[in-house]
Amino acid sequence: MDQRKRNPCPDLTGRIVIPGAPEYNEARLDYNFFTSQDKFPSIIVYCQNTKDVSNAIGWARCHNVPIRIRSGGHNHESFSTGTGVIVIDVSEMKRVSLDKSKGTAIVEPGVTGQELYETLYKEGFTQVGGTCPDVGISGLVLSGGMGPLLRRHGLTCDTLLSAQIVDADGRLIRATENNKYKDLFWALRGGGGGNFGVVVSITIKVFPAKPVTWFNIGWDWNQPIEEVIDTWQEFFSKADRRWFSHLDLWSKAFPTDQFDKLPIKVLGVYYGPPEEARKELSPFLNIGRPSNQEIELVNWNEAIQLFDESTAIFISEKPEYKSPGAFAVDTLPPAAIKTITKTLRNTTSPYFNVLIFSLGGAYSDIAPTDTAFYYRKDKFFLQYTVQWIEDENASKRIREVEALRGRLLPYTGGDYVGNPDSRIKDYLTAYFGGNADRLMRVKRKYDPNNVFHFPQSIPPAPASWDYDWSVKHNGPWYNNELLDK
Repeated sequence: MDQRKRNPCPDLTGRIVIPGAPEYNEARLDYNFFTSQDKFPSIIVYCQNTKDVSNAIGWARCHNVPIRIRSGGHNHESFSTGTGVIVIDVSEMKRVSLDKSKGTAIVEPGVTGQELYETLYKEGFTQVGGTCPDVGISGLVLSGGMGPLLRRHGLTCDTLLSAQIVDADGRLIRATENNKYKDLFWALRGGGGGNFGVVVSITIKVFPAKPVTWFNIGWDWNQPIEEVIDTWQEFFSKADRRWFSHLDLWSKAFPTDQFDKLPIKVLGVYYGPPEEARKELSPFLNIGRPSNQEIELVNWNEAIQLFDESTAIFISEKPEYKSPGAFAVDTLPPAAIKTITKTLRNTTSPYFNVLIFSLGGAYSDIAPTDTAFYYRKDKFFLQYTVQWIEDENASKRIREVEALRGRLLPYTGGDYVGNPDSRIKDYLTAYFGGNADRLMRVKRKYDPNNVFHFPQSIPPAPASWDYDWSVKHNGPWYNNELLDK
């Protein structure tokens, strides 16, 4: 007999927010006001511990209420909330335990990237995190996690040692690379948040926080922009793992004076002295007349702050934006570069941005199928973002950014699950490439009833797959050993 039929529904525990409560209107929103403004959850549970999470899952199933899971609330499409759902919010679970001797940390899911950076830095350590300060660490790990240490130590998910997750039956599972839940552990490293259960703690590797050389070289739009883009991609497609960089491109209409930031910037960190960095970066210093040439030694905490200060532009406390992306397996040809510059030069939007990440190094040491994160052989990730002000036409701006992504698809592919795009039809292939089928099989094993579902979630593998998999592998597809082959 089903356990839920024998026992009464559990009571909700934790900090509970319902419609009509003074804090409800703020609590129901995700970071992107545009995609969350029309979503009205039936109840929001701010969990304080694992028991609160288990009770919330049990309550939701007992009352047949759809579940959404939220940590930092930075899902661009606001898939972590919805109308008529229960939001299981783990943002108030913030404990961190550092083991210096082992170089590991146990972190609860509500800790943000900036909070973890600061906590670890006080002890002389750092994490392989991102550069957006408010993103929840659990969401970053589950998406993959691209940041300034990816060329030295890989993605955030590559530092994951174990994860504790509450499954659809309210059970606490500890998944590692070598235990009986190793298939789930594989899926959690890049398989996206909210698909398999609620992560309540992670154990990750941490690393000594050492000084680095920060560089930020900037140009106005009256300079040879196409040469900047081409030089950047040629340099960073071949650079060793001491380098990490963003190429930050804003529209010609960008209000430079308002934000005191240049629209075209080559910025990042070098794990070596400033004199070496300046010598290596001379090709950029000789392009046109750079208006900014910062190349200086900073401590690690300052470097993380500089990334945020240099790239983040939000024009409202409730930003409205669209932010899809794509991966580039090779350097962009001149036609693609012209497409980018023409779009940014001609748009009337002041807040149209293309941010390109340099990949490679340790990021590419891992095979595409070794973790759920698939795009290991690509050289760059392109993040397209457009914001709009209140009286602008949102649909026009969304069409504009989607059009740029579409025009560059001959040279790029896929998308990062951390940058979801609700307009992508074949989203499983776009986010997970050749790992999509395997993720669906893991989903069917751990959540066969699809309790954890949302727009663009991973569905369970269909029953029709069972026979073909069993015949091919002489056993059921859900066997751990077979699944890992």
